[in-house]
Amino acid sequence: MHLAYDIISKKRGEIILKNEEVKLDIVDYGNNFEGIAKQDGKVVFVPYAMNEEKIIGKVIKENKNYSIVKINEIVKESRFRVTPFCEVYKRCGGCSAQHIEYLEQLRIKRKNVENLLKNYNVNYNLLENTIGQGLPYYYRNKVQYPVRVDKEGKAKIGFYSKRSHEIVENNCCFIQNRVIDMLAKEIFNILIQNNFSGYKEEEGTGDIRHILIRHGYHTGEIMVVLVVNRKEIFSKEIFVKVAEKIISINKNIKSVFLDLNESKTNEILGEEVLNIYGEDYITDYIGEYKYLISPKSFFQVNTIQAEMLYETLKEKLELNGDEILFDLYSGVGSIGIFLSKDVKRIYGIEIEKSAVEMANINLKENNVKNAEYIAGAVEDKIEEFKIRNIIPDVIVVDPPRKGLDEKSIEYLLNFNAKKIGYVSCNPSTMVRDLKLLESKYDTITITPVDMFPHTSSVECVSVLQRKKIEK
Repeated sequence: MHLAYDIISKKRGEIILKNEEVKLDIVDYGNNFEGIAKQDGKVVFVPYAMNEEKIIGKVIKENKNYSIVKINEIVKESRFRVTPFCEVYKRCGGCSAQHIEYLEQLRIKRKNVENLLKNYNVNYNLLENTIGQGLPYYYRNKVQYPVRVDKEGKAKIGFYSKRSHEIVENNCCFIQNRVIDMLAKEIFNILIQNNFSGYKEEEGTGDIRHILIRHGYHTGEIMVVLVVNRKEIFSKEIFVKVAEKIISINKNIKSVFLDLNESKTNEILGEEVLNIYGEDYITDYIGEYKYLISPKSFFQVNTIQAEMLYETLKEKLELNGDEILFDLYSGVGSIGIFLSKDVKRIYGIEIEKSAVEMANINLKENNVKNAEYIAGAVEDKIEEFKIRNIIPDVIVVDPPRKGLDEKSIEYLLNFNAKKIGYVSCNPSTMVRDLKLLESKYDTITITPVDMFPHTSSVECVSVLQRKKIEK
């Protein structure tokens, strides 16, 4: 028996006070992988605690509905606890599940989706096991490092700490591609040596806001984007020497861009982009299909798992080659192009005009002739297809985190397609939407896919089938 754990106790009904030391039994996980305990019926969140652990901690936040406790000591450790591979993971706002064995991470992600299904009274027996990644490290093909000046006036590169914009420096990030992670730090040194300053966020002053680098997983091609803060330095001539030094680092660097962002927002990229070296695009593959990637293109950051995601969607849809398919929220056309050989015709809608332009370029690159992409809001443009009497057999949706809006739900129901494939980056809004579609559709399968190992994020592929009308 652990003495300290044994003697810390409270009478039932006593109020937990901030800074008080408490003992807790962890009984579950929250949506962000924090441990959950119960104290007199109140939920207690314990970051970095694991299910079945016993901990002693300090109350750091207390209100009527919940408490937050910081671990002081782990009295009984979970059998799934492992040593984190990154020394700054608790300070960095990135992959905060490193203390959990990877197979257990996959089980937790499935359980979190299951809990959402139960909350919305959707059949959770349809839920499959989470598809994990064979080697869950160094998977991100895009690095976005903020460059900031600290209180002492020193320029730093790193990631934001949790719930702040304080820079956390790191020697090596274990989820970023190793090549571009190291390249970002070399570029930072070149910029500082050439007297470019970091960004002072509070004042909105300084030269360099971000260093963004994209990497083709299959091709090895690299794109560098320097996000600058001042119109005065948004010039190819000013950065010629810098570009020459950058491209000398790695022979796979195909392009260097400047991006101008003078806004006082959290947006990384601004509207104006200037090519100062090389090609306008780099290329990569998902499956057999080639995609051109521009500085602003959406492209899945985990190429290996993107292939798994799309293959899962194709398998679960059970396409026969005769279907007309609507690809909604189509981005650069990656899902539609991936399915193009398995359907008769594809019609895609995407609100971002630049993404549609890229989708049409990607169609040509892959010699796909049975697809058409148009720019506009889904809820607006989908009406045009009705006017043209184009009726889908299958609809694929890949909405943003907010999920589908009411109008899109209404159109999905009215089109009465045989099947709907729903790709989601936010299971909570996905489950809500599945419930809203229940009047005409049965959900037949839900498959979580781990696109972001060592984080609490999980994507899902759901397939719905039109209900049979009983005679």
